[in-house]
Amino acid sequence: MEGECLSLLPSVCEILACSKPLIPDDTPLEKLLDWFKELIKQSDGHCIIQNQPCLLEFLHTMTKSKTTDSTVFSFTLKLTGLLAAKVDNFSLLKESGILHYMFDPEGWHIPELWKNASVRCAWLHGLWSMLQHQQALDFFCRKGLINQVLCLQSDESLFIASLTNQVLVHFMNSTMVTVLNNCETKAQNDSPDSLDWDSATAEVMNHVAVSLASEEQSTILSGIRLVVVALAQCSEPLKGKLWKHVLEPLDVLVQYGSLTRPILAVLQAVAKSTLFINPECRVEALMEAMLYSRNTNDSVQCAALVLQLENSSQTLKRKAKDVLFLPLLHVTSSSLQPHGQENSYMENQLSQRISCVSLLTQSLSSIADLICKESLADIPVQQITTSVISLLRICIGNHLSTSPNLQTSSHLFGCCKVQRSSLDLLGSLTVYKENVDLLHEALSVLLLYLQCPDLHATVLKKAHEATLKWFSICALSPESCNTISHDIFPLLKKHVCDGRWEVRDSTLEFIMQLTATLKGSIKYAEAFQDSDMISVLFTSLEDGEGYVRASAVTALGQAFTATNLSLCTSLQEELCKHLLNILTQDPENFPRRAAVKVFISWLKSPLTFSSLDHTISSVLSVGSNDFDWEVKVHTLELAGLLMEYSSGVFTFSETTCINQALKKLRDLGVFDVLLKCIFDCDRPVSEKACTLLLKLRKFLKQTCSTGHNGFTVEITRCSWGQEILKSCNRRQQTGDPNCVRFGDSESSRQMNSEDCGPNDCGTEKLDLFKVLEVLDLEDMQYNLSLSSDHVINSPRSIMEDILFAAQQNEENTVDCY
Repeated sequence: MEGECLSLLPSVCEILACSKPLIPDDTPLEKLLDWFKELIKQSDGHCIIQNQPCLLEFLHTMTKSKTTDSTVFSFTLKLTGLLAAKVDNFSLLKESGILHYMFDPEGWHIPELWKNASVRCAWLHGLWSMLQHQQALDFFCRKGLINQVLCLQSDESLFIASLTNQVLVHFMNSTMVTVLNNCETKAQNDSPDSLDWDSATAEVMNHVAVSLASEEQSTILSGIRLVVVALAQCSEPLKGKLWKHVLEPLDVLVQYGSLTRPILAVLQAVAKSTLFINPECRVEALMEAMLYSRNTNDSVQCAALVLQLENSSQTLKRKAKDVLFLPLLHVTSSSLQPHGQENSYMENQLSQRISCVSLLTQSLSSIADLICKESLADIPVQQITTSVISLLRICIGNHLSTSPNLQTSSHLFGCCKVQRSSLDLLGSLTVYKENVDLLHEALSVLLLYLQCPDLHATVLKKAHEATLKWFSICALSPESCNTISHDIFPLLKKHVCDGRWEVRDSTLEFIMQLTATLKGSIKYAEAFQDSDMISVLFTSLEDGEGYVRASAVTALGQAFTATNLSLCTSLQEELCKHLLNILTQDPENFPRRAAVKVFISWLKSPLTFSSLDHTISSVLSVGSNDFDWEVKVHTLELAGLLMEYSSGVFTFSETTCINQALKKLRDLGVFDVLLKCIFDCDRPVSEKACTLLLKLRKFLKQTCSTGHNGFTVEITRCSWGQEILKSCNRRQQTGDPNCVRFGDSESSRQMNSEDCGPNDCGTEKLDLFKVLEVLDLEDMQYNLSLSSDHVINSPRSIMEDILFAAQQNEENTVDCY
């Protein structure tokens, strides 16, 4: 393949050097560059330019052209950089003047090219690729390209500005490596013309410091972005040098109180380095100043950052906790109150609806996030929980009369954002076991939300999630069970009849999750049956919305496995009938997928589902013929489970036991499903079937090795049967001696047309193991594992596309005349 590609390369280079733009977009050229990258990696030090002179000729042509297309020129810049990454190629390109032309925009024959953002981007990519060795670094510095790159830091394209930062950081890291190498070899002392690499790095750092001290906000932001990238990617010595340059202007920016969020990004980056624990770097001092920002939102964000850091001092963490909890505790009139200047900032933000909501959601979500990350310790858990419960009451209008902050309360009444954040936090607080004492208070406020008739659907979903977490905090008590029976279940029956499908769907999901959470609880199982919730779920199977029907199916499946409903055979049969009806008739994919998943869950369950015996065959047949690939994959998973249950039999030594197990699988239609799906047009389906057939063949191989007789299957000449016959014929034509030949024995003789009915004619009995051998499953699995673009994106295909595009362009030009 590579030889064929290289043979096409001269023609491609000739086409690309043509002055007429022949390529509709840069996609094939970018793929071609990927191939060059691999080619250069595999060159083992050989000079590609010498082996492929057409490349040098192409680059020479591009330096002379005065009508170059921007797309091809961008490709040329990137290709030059890739080639120059190797020292031998670099030397040839430098001697020929190609490097000087390509990376000196002022000398281009078409100056307007620099105005094209894609060309500037390609120029940076070419530089980045080239800066891999000392000769390239030397070229970069002596040609004054540092200044050119620094200018692009403020480019109007944010993508180019970001790429500029990556190039500069790569340059600084590379110069540091060069300095260390020169110190070891003393090469710097041997050559009087050697560059002062430290000064080259300092030039970049001075530029950053000047940018941070600028009066232009855009300039400051570009400097901050470079600092963030450098602190994340530079070596520790470089980070220390950079920090010394930027500490003073950063301090001024922090004190000034503007651009707090970008500065937070800097502090977050520096906190991950060893500079954080160095007192001289004053990182904690900057963080403490940020904690008391004029914008309380920024203070809360900084507090969350501080509490995630392992190495921050306990004093700083204590102050961060105070700042983080302050908005919540202030609104709910808890004991902790702001004071002094801090109080005025807080009151000002809480007095306005937009800033009040923003501040509270920032505080609540940050607390919840830190709890999930286990970054909060030694906090007043019950005080926080009580405050969240109070806030939820305020938001639903249940606490207005007792709240002294009436103006703030009016901002929060009916506010979905604060309600969602509060419910998230209330659910997160269940990780603290001491909160079990507040179970009654938590469930009371959650019931208020479940009872609210006009609650937003997303808030109701959050209330469901929080309720689940509070029920899982301890074993189900009689009081909690009574709450479920007399309060929650009646509400759920109303919600599944709500006019909003989101509410119905969320309610059914909650029923399923609650049943799973309280699985094994006899009290819950009794309450579930006494409340006749099963009828509610059956009714929801007829819902007009597909998502709701799917949730009803899942909830029913869970109800049968988590409660003792599985003991009722008549209910089992009724549900199986409904599920098969959904699988055969439902026009939506989601309910059908859910139906197959229920059968899978039942088969995995230790419980006995007698209705499966006469249903599973129909499920396999219908599911494998579904037009949705996920339904077919789930059906194959079901078939795989049946094979697993039979696999234990394959280890027995008695032929009768093995044949009985195989006959059981055959009668259920497992083999038919696998052999049909192996030829499916959807790759995930074929892959799954192939994996299962390989497993089946392994079992059969083991039984054959112990001398058992072969197990035959009937091949019907339709769909997969025809494909198997084609596979066998192909192998016969290649002279494969192991390929089974149809009609060679009495057992495999094709039936006469007069002896068979319309559905039987053309049926043959073949050994199952030989059928699997004919399929060459390993080869099929390999081909299925390849992505669909392994041919389309091959270098040869890309080059042929370029040549074809050029040919089409020429033919169209001729047609015009």
